Amino acid sequence: MKLRLLWIVAFVLSVMSGAGNLAAQQLAYASLKSLELGNDLSPVIMISPEFSPAVYDYFATVDSTNVQSVRINPTPVSNQDTLTINGAPVEAGRPYKADLNPGENTFIITVTAASGNAIQYTLSIIRKDLSGQYRTELVQKGVWRISDYFGFPPNQDMYLIEGATKAVLIDAGMGKGDLSGLVKSLTPLPVEVAITHGHGDHIGQISQFVGSVVYMSEKDRGMIPKTLDMGKFKWVKDGDKIDLGSGRTLEVIEVPGHSAGSIMFLDSMGKTLAVGDAIGSGMYVWKFIPGTPSLAEYRDTLKRLEARIKGFDSLIFLTGHHWQEKTPLVGAAGKQMVTDMRILCEKIIRGEITGTPNATSLGGRKMSIRTAEYGLAGIWYNPDNIQPAK
Repeated sequence: MKLRLLWIVAFVLSVMSGAGNLAAQQLAYASLKSLELGNDLSPVIMISPEFSPAVYDYFATVDSTNVQSVRINPTPVSNQDTLTINGAPVEAGRPYKADLNPGENTFIITVTAASGNAIQYTLSIIRKDLSGQYRTELVQKGVWRISDYFGFPPNQDMYLIEGATKAVLIDAGMGKGDLSGLVKSLTPLPVEVAITHGHGDHIGQISQFVGSVVYMSEKDRGMIPKTLDMGKFKWVKDGDKIDLGSGRTLEVIEVPGHSAGSIMFLDSMGKTLAVGDAIGSGMYVWKFIPGTPSLAEYRDTLKRLEARIKGFDSLIFLTGHHWQEKTPLVGAAGKQMVTDMRILCEKIIRGEITGTPNATSLGGRKMSIRTAEYGLAGIWYNPDNIQPAK
Protein backbone atom coordinates (compact mmCIF):
# COMPACT_ATOMS: atom_id res chain seq x y z
CA MET A 1 0.00 0.00 0.00
CA LYS A 2 2.86 2.36 0.84
CA LEU A 3 4.40 1.82 -2.60
CA ARG A 4 1.07 2.50 -4.27
CA LEU A 5 0.54 5.71 -2.30
CA LEU A 6 4.03 6.92 -3.23
CA TRP A 7 3.33 6.16 -6.89
CA ILE A 8 0.03 8.05 -6.85
CA VAL A 9 1.60 11.10 -5.17
CA ALA A 10 4.48 11.05 -7.64
CA PHE A 11 2.09 10.76 -10.56
CA VAL A 12 0.04 13.77 -9.41
CA LEU A 13 3.22 15.83 -9.00
CA SER A 14 4.46 14.78 -12.43
CA VAL A 15 1.20 15.81 -14.10
CA MET A 16 1.50 19.21 -12.44
CA SER A 17 5.00 19.62 -13.82
CA GLY A 18 3.73 19.48 -17.42
CA ALA A 19 3.81 17.15 -20.41
CA GLY A 20 7.39 18.10 -21.27
CA ASN A 21 8.70 15.74 -18.64
CA LEU A 22 6.73 12.72 -19.91
CA ALA A 23 9.79 10.76 -21.03
CA ALA A 24 11.49 11.30 -17.69
CA GLN A 25 8.32 10.25 -15.84
CA GLN A 26 8.15 6.97 -17.77
CA LEU A 27 11.75 6.22 -16.85
CA ALA A 28 11.27 7.11 -13.19
CA TYR A 29 7.90 5.53 -12.39
CA ALA A 30 6.98 1.91 -13.09
CA SER A 31 3.61 0.49 -14.16
CA LEU A 32 2.04 -2.06 -16.49
CA LYS A 33 0.27 -1.14 -19.69
CA SER A 34 -1.37 -4.56 -20.17
CA LEU A 35 -1.90 -7.88 -18.44
CA GLU A 36 -2.96 -10.99 -20.34
CA LEU A 37 -3.63 -14.50 -19.19
CA GLY A 38 -3.93 -17.57 -21.38
CA ASN A 39 -2.74 -21.07 -22.19
CA ASP A 40 -0.67 -22.43 -25.07
CA LEU A 41 -3.23 -21.69 -27.78
CA SER A 42 -5.38 -19.02 -26.15
CA PRO A 43 -3.53 -15.79 -25.38
CA VAL A 44 -6.44 -13.91 -23.79
CA ILE A 45 -8.61 -14.45 -20.77
CA MET A 46 -11.42 -12.69 -18.99
CA ILE A 47 -9.84 -11.02 -15.96
CA SER A 48 -11.82 -8.90 -13.55
CA PRO A 49 -11.82 -6.00 -13.28
CA GLU A 50 -10.85 -4.88 -16.78
CA PHE A 51 -7.16 -3.98 -16.86
CA SER A 52 -6.04 -0.46 -16.02
CA PRO A 53 -2.51 0.61 -14.99
CA ALA A 54 -4.00 2.25 -11.90
CA VAL A 55 -5.85 -0.89 -10.71
CA TYR A 56 -3.64 -3.26 -8.77
CA ASP A 57 -5.76 -6.29 -7.91
CA TYR A 58 -7.13 -8.78 -10.46
CA PHE A 59 -8.73 -12.20 -10.34
CA ALA A 60 -9.78 -14.99 -12.70
CA THR A 61 -11.43 -18.39 -12.36
CA VAL A 62 -10.29 -21.43 -14.32
CA ASP A 63 -11.66 -24.94 -14.61
CA SER A 64 -9.85 -27.63 -12.61
CA THR A 65 -10.81 -30.40 -15.05
CA ASN A 66 -9.13 -28.89 -18.09
CA VAL A 67 -6.66 -26.31 -16.80
CA GLN A 68 -3.53 -27.29 -14.87
CA SER A 69 -1.39 -24.29 -15.81
CA VAL A 70 -1.68 -20.83 -17.35
CA ARG A 71 0.64 -18.31 -18.96
CA ILE A 72 0.83 -14.83 -17.47
CA ASN A 73 1.98 -12.05 -19.79
CA PRO A 74 2.49 -8.64 -18.11
CA THR A 75 3.76 -5.81 -20.33
CA PRO A 76 5.42 -2.77 -18.69
CA VAL A 77 4.90 0.80 -19.88
CA SER A 78 8.64 1.28 -20.45
CA ASN A 79 10.97 -1.24 -22.06
CA GLN A 80 13.51 -0.25 -19.41
CA ASP A 81 11.31 -1.57 -16.60
CA THR A 82 12.06 -5.01 -15.16
CA LEU A 83 9.50 -7.61 -14.13
CA THR A 84 9.25 -10.35 -11.53
CA ILE A 85 6.40 -12.74 -10.72
CA ASN A 86 6.55 -14.05 -7.14
CA GLY A 87 10.17 -12.95 -7.11
CA ALA A 88 11.23 -14.78 -10.29
CA PRO A 89 12.57 -12.62 -13.16
CA VAL A 90 10.23 -12.45 -16.19
CA GLU A 91 11.14 -11.31 -19.68
CA ALA A 92 8.69 -8.70 -20.99
CA GLY A 93 6.71 -10.04 -23.92
CA ARG A 94 7.44 -13.68 -23.06
CA PRO A 95 4.57 -15.35 -21.15
CA TYR A 96 5.42 -16.84 -17.78
CA LYS A 97 4.12 -20.38 -17.28
CA ALA A 98 2.45 -20.87 -13.92
CA ASP A 99 1.33 -24.26 -12.61
CA LEU A 100 -1.87 -24.09 -10.58
CA ASN A 101 -2.95 -25.79 -7.38
CA PRO A 102 -6.61 -26.44 -6.49
CA GLY A 103 -8.24 -23.40 -4.93
CA GLU A 104 -6.71 -19.92 -4.91
CA ASN A 105 -3.31 -19.19 -6.47
CA THR A 106 -1.74 -15.77 -5.89
CA PHE A 107 0.82 -14.14 -8.16
CA ILE A 108 2.58 -10.90 -7.21
CA ILE A 109 3.76 -9.04 -10.30
CA THR A 110 6.43 -6.44 -9.47
CA VAL A 111 7.42 -3.76 -11.98
CA THR A 112 10.65 -1.89 -11.25
CA ALA A 113 11.76 1.23 -13.12
CA ALA A 114 15.37 2.11 -13.94
CA SER A 115 15.21 4.63 -11.09
CA GLY A 116 14.53 1.83 -8.61
CA ASN A 117 10.89 2.80 -8.09
CA ALA A 118 8.67 -0.31 -7.94
CA ILE A 119 4.96 -1.07 -8.06
CA GLN A 120 3.09 -4.33 -7.39
CA TYR A 121 0.05 -5.92 -9.03
CA THR A 122 -1.73 -8.94 -7.56
CA LEU A 123 -3.35 -11.62 -9.74
CA SER A 124 -5.47 -14.22 -7.92
CA ILE A 125 -6.45 -17.29 -9.95
CA ILE A 126 -9.04 -19.64 -8.50
CA ARG A 127 -8.96 -23.19 -9.89
CA LYS A 128 -12.19 -25.10 -9.33
CA ASP A 129 -14.72 -27.37 -11.05
CA LEU A 130 -16.81 -25.26 -13.45
CA SER A 131 -18.28 -28.14 -15.46
CA GLY A 132 -21.81 -27.70 -14.14
CA GLN A 133 -22.04 -23.92 -14.55
CA TYR A 134 -23.72 -21.96 -17.35
CA ARG A 135 -24.22 -18.31 -18.12
CA THR A 136 -27.02 -16.99 -20.35
CA GLU A 137 -27.14 -13.73 -22.27
CA LEU A 138 -29.97 -12.36 -24.42
CA VAL A 139 -28.40 -11.45 -27.77
CA GLN A 140 -31.69 -10.19 -29.21
CA LYS A 141 -35.35 -11.07 -28.78
CA GLY A 142 -35.65 -14.84 -29.16
CA VAL A 143 -31.86 -15.47 -29.30
CA TRP A 144 -29.84 -16.50 -26.23
CA ARG A 145 -26.13 -17.17 -25.87
CA ILE A 146 -25.43 -20.00 -23.40
CA SER A 147 -21.84 -20.32 -22.18
CA ASP A 148 -20.68 -23.44 -20.38
CA TYR A 149 -17.66 -23.68 -18.07
CA PHE A 150 -18.31 -20.14 -16.92
CA GLY A 151 -14.67 -19.15 -16.65
CA PHE A 152 -11.53 -19.61 -18.69
CA PRO A 153 -11.11 -22.14 -21.02
CA PRO A 154 -12.50 -24.08 -22.56
CA ASN A 155 -15.87 -22.45 -22.33
CA GLN A 156 -17.92 -22.97 -25.45
CA ASP A 157 -20.93 -20.95 -26.56
CA MET A 158 -24.26 -22.39 -27.63
CA TYR A 159 -27.18 -20.41 -29.04
CA LEU A 160 -30.89 -20.94 -28.54
CA ILE A 161 -32.97 -19.47 -31.36
CA GLU A 162 -36.72 -19.33 -30.83
CA GLY A 163 -39.23 -19.33 -33.66
CA ALA A 164 -43.02 -19.41 -33.68
CA THR A 165 -43.49 -23.19 -33.45
CA LYS A 166 -40.17 -24.51 -32.19
CA ALA A 167 -36.71 -23.51 -30.99
CA VAL A 168 -33.29 -24.76 -32.07
CA LEU A 169 -30.25 -25.11 -29.83
CA ILE A 170 -27.12 -24.58 -31.91
CA ASP A 171 -24.33 -26.79 -30.54
CA ALA A 172 -24.41 -28.76 -27.31
CA GLY A 173 -21.25 -27.72 -25.48
CA MET A 174 -19.17 -29.95 -23.24
CA GLY A 175 -20.37 -29.18 -19.72
CA LYS A 176 -21.78 -31.61 -17.19
CA GLY A 177 -24.71 -29.62 -15.82
CA ASP A 178 -28.42 -29.73 -16.62
CA LEU A 179 -28.31 -28.03 -20.02
CA SER A 180 -31.70 -29.44 -21.02
CA GLY A 181 -33.29 -28.02 -17.89
CA LEU A 182 -31.72 -24.62 -18.55
CA VAL A 183 -33.05 -24.58 -22.11
CA LYS A 184 -36.55 -25.48 -20.89
CA SER A 185 -36.42 -22.53 -18.52
CA LEU A 186 -35.78 -20.19 -21.47
CA THR A 187 -38.46 -21.41 -23.91
CA PRO A 188 -41.73 -23.35 -23.65
CA LEU A 189 -41.42 -24.52 -27.26
CA PRO A 190 -40.19 -27.95 -28.38
CA VAL A 191 -36.42 -27.86 -28.94
CA GLU A 192 -34.32 -29.38 -31.72
CA VAL A 193 -30.53 -29.34 -31.93
CA ALA A 194 -28.25 -28.12 -34.75
CA ILE A 195 -24.53 -28.91 -34.68
CA THR A 196 -21.94 -26.69 -36.40
CA HIS A 197 -19.27 -29.44 -36.39
CA GLY A 198 -18.42 -32.66 -34.63
CA HIS A 199 -15.65 -31.66 -32.21
CA GLY A 200 -16.18 -32.77 -28.63
CA ASP A 201 -16.65 -29.29 -27.17
CA HIS A 202 -19.67 -28.77 -29.46
CA ILE A 203 -21.47 -32.12 -29.16
CA GLY A 204 -20.81 -33.10 -25.54
CA GLN A 205 -24.38 -32.77 -24.22
CA ILE A 206 -26.45 -34.04 -27.16
CA SER A 207 -27.48 -37.02 -25.05
CA GLN A 208 -29.58 -34.69 -22.86
CA PHE A 209 -31.92 -34.12 -25.79
CA VAL A 210 -33.18 -37.65 -26.36
CA GLY A 211 -36.10 -37.57 -28.78
CA SER A 212 -35.07 -34.29 -30.39
CA VAL A 213 -34.07 -34.04 -34.05
CA VAL A 214 -30.35 -33.30 -34.43
CA TYR A 215 -29.21 -31.52 -37.62
CA MET A 216 -25.59 -32.05 -38.65
CA SER A 217 -23.31 -32.60 -41.65
CA GLU A 218 -22.73 -36.28 -42.37
CA LYS A 219 -19.09 -35.44 -43.14
CA ASP A 220 -18.46 -35.21 -39.38
CA ARG A 221 -20.46 -38.33 -38.55
CA GLY A 222 -17.32 -40.23 -37.55
CA MET A 223 -16.78 -37.84 -34.64
CA ILE A 224 -20.01 -38.86 -32.90
CA PRO A 225 -19.45 -41.40 -30.09
CA LYS A 226 -20.65 -44.85 -31.11
CA THR A 227 -22.59 -45.12 -27.85
CA LEU A 228 -24.87 -42.25 -28.89
CA ASP A 229 -28.21 -43.11 -30.50
CA MET A 230 -28.26 -41.37 -33.88
CA GLY A 231 -31.78 -42.44 -34.80
CA LYS A 232 -32.99 -38.82 -34.68
CA PHE A 233 -30.03 -37.37 -36.61
CA LYS A 234 -30.86 -35.59 -39.84
CA TRP A 235 -27.91 -35.07 -42.17
CA VAL A 236 -28.05 -31.65 -43.83
CA LYS A 237 -26.15 -30.02 -46.67
CA ASP A 238 -25.60 -26.58 -48.17
CA GLY A 239 -28.87 -24.75 -48.85
CA ASP A 240 -31.07 -26.88 -46.58
CA LYS A 241 -33.41 -24.93 -44.29
CA ILE A 242 -34.76 -25.61 -40.82
CA ASP A 243 -38.24 -24.10 -40.43
CA LEU A 244 -38.90 -22.47 -37.06
CA GLY A 245 -42.35 -21.20 -38.02
CA SER A 246 -43.84 -17.92 -39.29
CA GLY A 247 -41.18 -17.53 -41.96
CA ARG A 248 -38.16 -17.84 -39.66
CA THR A 249 -35.65 -20.37 -40.97
CA LEU A 250 -32.08 -21.43 -40.41
CA GLU A 251 -30.27 -21.91 -43.72
CA VAL A 252 -27.34 -24.32 -43.81
CA ILE A 253 -24.08 -22.98 -45.27
CA GLU A 254 -21.25 -25.47 -45.67
CA VAL A 255 -17.85 -24.05 -44.69
CA PRO A 256 -15.43 -27.01 -44.60
CA GLY A 257 -12.01 -26.12 -43.22
CA HIS A 258 -11.89 -26.33 -39.45
CA SER A 259 -13.48 -29.73 -39.94
CA ALA A 260 -14.66 -31.49 -43.08
CA GLY A 261 -18.27 -31.07 -41.97
CA SER A 262 -18.23 -27.52 -40.57
CA ILE A 263 -21.51 -25.75 -41.29
CA MET A 264 -23.06 -22.40 -40.41
CA PHE A 265 -26.70 -21.54 -39.78
CA LEU A 266 -28.03 -18.28 -41.27
CA ASP A 267 -31.13 -16.69 -39.77
CA SER A 268 -32.03 -14.08 -42.40
CA MET A 269 -35.00 -12.79 -40.41
CA GLY A 270 -33.02 -12.23 -37.22
CA LYS A 271 -29.86 -11.33 -39.15
CA THR A 272 -27.65 -13.76 -37.23
CA LEU A 273 -25.07 -16.22 -38.50
CA ALA A 274 -24.05 -19.07 -36.18
CA VAL A 275 -20.49 -19.79 -37.33
CA GLY A 276 -19.20 -22.32 -34.76
CA ASP A 277 -15.43 -22.44 -35.19
CA ALA A 278 -15.43 -22.32 -39.00
CA ILE A 279 -13.65 -18.94 -39.16
CA GLY A 280 -12.38 -18.87 -35.60
CA SER A 281 -14.02 -16.76 -32.94
CA GLY A 282 -12.22 -13.48 -33.37
CA MET A 283 -8.84 -15.03 -32.67
CA TYR A 284 -7.51 -17.98 -34.69
CA VAL A 285 -9.12 -20.71 -36.75
CA TRP A 286 -7.65 -24.19 -36.27
CA LYS A 287 -6.59 -25.44 -39.71
CA PHE A 288 -4.02 -28.02 -38.65
CA ILE A 289 -6.26 -30.93 -37.62
CA PRO A 290 -5.52 -34.09 -39.66
CA GLY A 291 -8.09 -34.95 -42.29
CA THR A 292 -9.35 -31.40 -42.82
CA PRO A 293 -9.53 -29.75 -46.26
CA SER A 294 -6.46 -27.97 -47.64
CA LEU A 295 -5.89 -24.25 -47.28
CA ALA A 296 -6.68 -23.79 -50.99
CA GLU A 297 -10.03 -25.55 -50.57
CA TYR A 298 -10.76 -23.46 -47.50
CA ARG A 299 -10.02 -20.27 -49.49
CA ASP A 300 -12.56 -21.30 -52.16
CA THR A 301 -15.15 -21.95 -49.44
CA LEU A 302 -14.57 -18.50 -47.97
CA LYS A 303 -15.15 -16.92 -51.39
CA ARG A 304 -18.56 -18.57 -51.55
CA LEU A 305 -19.34 -17.44 -48.01
CA GLU A 306 -18.41 -13.85 -48.87
CA ALA A 307 -20.86 -13.91 -51.77
CA ARG A 308 -23.64 -15.43 -49.67
CA ILE A 309 -23.52 -12.76 -46.92
CA LYS A 310 -22.68 -9.80 -49.16
CA GLY A 311 -26.20 -8.35 -48.95
CA PHE A 312 -26.33 -8.28 -45.15
CA ASP A 313 -25.31 -4.96 -43.57
CA SER A 314 -25.97 -5.74 -39.90
CA LEU A 315 -25.29 -9.44 -39.51
CA ILE A 316 -24.44 -10.66 -35.99
CA PHE A 317 -21.89 -13.48 -35.94
CA LEU A 318 -22.67 -16.05 -33.24
CA THR A 319 -19.24 -17.52 -32.60
CA GLY A 320 -18.36 -20.79 -30.89
CA HIS A 321 -16.08 -19.13 -28.33
CA HIS A 322 -17.39 -15.62 -27.85
CA TRP A 323 -14.84 -14.70 -25.15
CA GLN A 324 -12.11 -14.75 -27.80
CA GLU A 325 -13.60 -11.82 -29.73
CA LYS A 326 -11.30 -8.83 -29.45
CA THR A 327 -13.51 -7.00 -31.96
CA PRO A 328 -17.28 -7.67 -31.80
CA LEU A 329 -18.11 -9.51 -35.02
CA VAL A 330 -21.20 -7.49 -35.85
CA GLY A 331 -22.07 -5.87 -39.16
CA ALA A 332 -19.04 -4.75 -41.17
CA ALA A 333 -16.57 -6.33 -38.73
CA GLY A 334 -17.99 -9.83 -39.22
CA LYS A 335 -17.94 -9.57 -42.99
CA GLN A 336 -14.42 -8.11 -42.85
CA MET A 337 -13.31 -11.08 -40.77
CA VAL A 338 -14.39 -13.44 -43.55
CA THR A 339 -12.68 -11.33 -46.21
CA ASP A 340 -9.49 -11.02 -44.18
CA MET A 341 -9.45 -14.79 -43.66
CA ARG A 342 -9.78 -15.35 -47.41
CA ILE A 343 -6.97 -12.85 -48.14
CA LEU A 344 -4.79 -14.46 -45.47
CA CYS A 345 -5.24 -17.87 -47.08
CA GLU A 346 -4.37 -16.43 -50.49
CA LYS A 347 -1.21 -14.79 -49.17
CA ILE A 348 -0.09 -18.04 -47.52
CA ILE A 349 -0.78 -19.98 -50.72
CA ARG A 350 1.25 -17.49 -52.79
CA GLY A 351 4.09 -17.50 -50.27
CA GLU A 352 3.66 -13.82 -49.37
CA ILE A 353 3.04 -14.85 -45.75
CA THR A 354 4.98 -17.82 -44.39
CA GLY A 355 3.74 -17.65 -40.81
CA THR A 356 5.60 -18.14 -37.55
CA PRO A 357 6.75 -21.67 -36.70
CA ASN A 358 4.84 -23.05 -33.75
CA ALA A 359 3.93 -26.38 -32.21
CA THR A 360 1.03 -27.99 -30.42
CA SER A 361 -0.07 -31.43 -29.34
CA LEU A 362 -3.18 -33.21 -30.50
CA GLY A 363 -4.22 -36.57 -29.13
CA GLY A 364 -0.85 -36.86 -27.40
CA ARG A 365 1.06 -36.30 -30.64
CA LYS A 366 3.24 -33.23 -31.08
CA MET A 367 2.60 -31.33 -34.31
CA SER A 368 4.58 -28.65 -36.14
CA ILE A 369 2.27 -25.84 -37.24
CA ARG A 370 2.49 -22.21 -38.32
CA THR A 371 0.71 -19.12 -37.04
CA ALA A 372 -0.26 -16.25 -39.35
CA GLU A 373 -2.38 -13.11 -39.15
CA TYR A 374 -3.91 -10.58 -41.51
CA GLY A 375 -6.32 -7.83 -40.48
CA LEU A 376 -8.95 -9.35 -38.20
CA ALA A 377 -8.06 -12.90 -39.20
CA GLY A 378 -5.65 -15.37 -37.68
CA ILE A 379 -4.93 -18.99 -38.48
CA TRP A 380 -3.02 -22.00 -37.18
CA TYR A 381 -2.24 -24.14 -40.20
CA ASN A 382 -0.30 -27.20 -41.31
CA PRO A 383 2.34 -26.11 -43.85
CA ASP A 384 2.04 -29.56 -45.48
CA ASN A 385 -1.67 -29.05 -46.22
CA ILE A 386 -1.66 -25.99 -48.47
CA GLN A 387 -2.88 -27.63 -51.69
CA PRO A 388 -5.28 -30.57 -52.12
CA ALA A 389 -3.63 -33.97 -52.11
CA LYS A 390 -3.23 -35.41 -55.62
